Amino acid sequence: MPINSKNFKAAVILLAAAMAVSPQASAANNVISSSGKTAPAANASLNWNVKLGNGVTASLEQADVWNQDSGNVAVFTLRYRNGGKSPARLVTYFPKAVLPGGDVKAANPITKDLAKKKVEPGQSLSVTYYVKTEQASISGMKLVMDVWNPKVKGYLERVGSYRIPATYSAAVASGAARKLSLGGTPVTVKAESLEVIKYDGKVYAKVGMSLTNHGSRVWTDNALNPYLATGSGSAFQLQREAGTEGVPVQPKERKKVYYITEIPSYLKTTDLRFLWTETDDTLKLDLPVASFKLPKAITPQWDVPEGEAKALTISGQPVRASVRQALLRVSGDQAIWNIEVAFKNNGKKSVTIPAYDYAIKASEGSLYPYEAEDRGALTIKLSPGEERAITLDMALPAQLDQERLRLRMIAPSGEYGTIGKSADQESGSPVAPTEMAHINLPLAYFSIPYQTERRSSIGVEYPPQSPQGFAYTLESIQRLPWQDTDLVVAKLRLRNPHETNSILLPELTAEVIADEKVLLSAPEVIAEEQGSRIAPGAATEVYVMAKIPYTNDIQTLRFRLSTQQDSAKSPFLTWTASGHAQSVERLEQGKPYSIKTAGKRSELQERRTIIYEGTDSDIIYSEFTLASSEQRRIQAPLMKGYFQGTSGQIYEAETVQPETPLQPGAKQLVTFWARVPKGAGNDLQLALGTAMTGNKLAESGTEATGIMSVKKLTLNPIRPATSRSLTQLDWYPYNISVTKLAGSLQEGSPTISLNLTFDVKRTDSITAADAGHKLILTIKDSLGQTQERVLTPGTDIQVPGTRTVSLELTDEQYKRLRGGWLSLTLSDEFQNERIIMGSQTVNLTFYPNSVPDSEW
Repeated sequence: MPINSKNFKAAVILLAAAMAVSPQASAANNVISSSGKTAPAANASLNWNVKLGNGVTASLEQADVWNQDSGNVAVFTLRYRNGGKSPARLVTYFPKAVLPGGDVKAANPITKDLAKKKVEPGQSLSVTYYVKTEQASISGMKLVMDVWNPKVKGYLERVGSYRIPATYSAAVASGAARKLSLGGTPVTVKAESLEVIKYDGKVYAKVGMSLTNHGSRVWTDNALNPYLATGSGSAFQLQREAGTEGVPVQPKERKKVYYITEIPSYLKTTDLRFLWTETDDTLKLDLPVASFKLPKAITPQWDVPEGEAKALTISGQPVRASVRQALLRVSGDQAIWNIEVAFKNNGKKSVTIPAYDYAIKASEGSLYPYEAEDRGALTIKLSPGEERAITLDMALPAQLDQERLRLRMIAPSGEYGTIGKSADQESGSPVAPTEMAHINLPLAYFSIPYQTERRSSIGVEYPPQSPQGFAYTLESIQRLPWQDTDLVVAKLRLRNPHETNSILLPELTAEVIADEKVLLSAPEVIAEEQGSRIAPGAATEVYVMAKIPYTNDIQTLRFRLSTQQDSAKSPFLTWTASGHAQSVERLEQGKPYSIKTAGKRSELQERRTIIYEGTDSDIIYSEFTLASSEQRRIQAPLMKGYFQGTSGQIYEAETVQPETPLQPGAKQLVTFWARVPKGAGNDLQLALGTAMTGNKLAESGTEATGIMSVKKLTLNPIRPATSRSLTQLDWYPYNISVTKLAGSLQEGSPTISLNLTFDVKRTDSITAADAGHKLILTIKDSLGQTQERVLTPGTDIQVPGTRTVSLELTDEQYKRLRGGWLSLTLSDEFQNERIIMGSQTVNLTFYPNSVPDSEW
């Protein structure tokens, strides 16, 4: 059939005009696609099904309106179903909205649905449209549908219309759940609770929503904007209690998520709704996604009596919080509190306890906030069923009534954005966006039980702190350099005071606090007999080690030992002592360093200390022999050390130590070295100790976290003399000699041949690790030219053993020589610095060319 050119041209113009009103952009994230099981609602429901022709129908799934800074925007979702035999092109359908004043506005797809072009036979497809309107409610709006038909006047045929009932509300009824498709993930959502909280002269609304993830990947609501909406159209942006990132909901998991906002004191708390919107960045519009009617508001209870716990929900998991114990000591006009707050995870998933804000409230009405030195220490992760505690140290005026204090716990502050839009309470007109303030609300006021904390002096034995506890003596406190920090090491003697009963020494953990406020990092407890029973009257040693910045001065130290019992943290021993460290014991010259730990007993003896002199700095290098005193083969204790100058300078020493086990009486070579300023190596001391890691002596191949049993040794560095020959050179643990040396030159040849026979012997039966030494052969010829060769053990020379090394030196100038000499030097190179061990000169044997017979 011939195409009518006028009709075809009109159709093209009309289609172009229809497509021009549809913006082109990327998709938005979340829209409602289907409804799940809901409770019966009093509001009218949507009921519009329209036939579009050729077996295609459209039904209205949802509709809502949301006010913007520039007005209101209505959205509605149509589901197209194709029961025909050919694809249905959406460009031929034209949904529109008729506003109450009679204005007709074309409905355009939101950005995410622009890519939806057609519906295949037997398929269905949902498309969400938006219309800008002055109307603040969707009720009473009329929707119409036109389809392209070139046989009718104007080419558009009206196939259906629908007026949204005046009693319709998009909100899900209170107590009902709705299954939504959010970001492609099916999620069932239900409004669980509404709390109205009056605190600090303000009123807050806290909304609890239940979220169940039916998808196969983790989902969070961080792409949605939560609001609290009133029946009159006012709205308040909600803050996520979990922070801007929201709470992740795992596949098949159900979680309760909380939102909070400040509301006016006069706001009626009935007929409130929870609403999600999403931002269409291309359209620069906030589009409503889903809303839920909230249940009746309740008032929370905060007071927690002594010995009881506060029930919390964190990341959807039930958690109980309690004040387990509190210790009090008086220092001058201050009462120093140490309060232990315990959290137990009663849920089925791991949970992270946030860094809550704490304060003590006195009966006199004053409030004393807890100021954490490190807020990260307040955040703890709990596995299901696990219980852990944090410790708060606070100083209060001593004149307060210490027996009537309460500990206030407040939800932590979060970083929130700005309120997108709220509405004036009376007029409902939009107001300018405002900065959203942090909302901090109490979770509990705990009554505080307490006992007086003990004080300790060095060398004094104190009675047990519990009926089944140990008598204890603080024997020493040392402060030792460690990398870029200092170690505080306390030595404690525990004695079983009972006459007949043994006592179990449990596995212990420690907390160390300096000057009532600084929590020392990386605390460790080293106790040989942890997990063993101590016999009546017997004693055992316990070391407590922790780290502190080396620049910090310490006046007082408080140690708190705890043990785990049935996944609960329980106090074991607490004491306070002076922070002034004792001096490190000095070893007499030539006296060995003894290690007395059972299974590691051994002695470390200095062999020699030498200095490698460099241009801008020197290397101090100390060799020790470590001999086992055990009756069985052992893994030798890992040693650590540092060099200390007369003015207090600390140079951390690198340790070179073999990893192979030691037989009884066997020895190994242990080396300590450090690069120091020029000339500084002459007046250094070496502090030695056993390395620790994981609350025990460190093993070979593990990274040391500390050092203990430190003693100092005065060094006497030597500079090895240079031998005038290449025999009996000390390259410990080897002795090197060049037993044969010959050099030759053929007349007219550019090459000098050099042969050296090396004889290498072990000077001692000792195990040594490769410290990185290099044996350097330097060759200087009679022309003043110098060449170097690195002699690799096991390749160029045999260790131990005898091997001949053949070298060739090539230079065009050698053709003119009829003799000469070579000066040979052997050097020990370490970290690019050298010590010359010996040198020797060899004369070259000259071989002239033979004279031909014809010249006679």
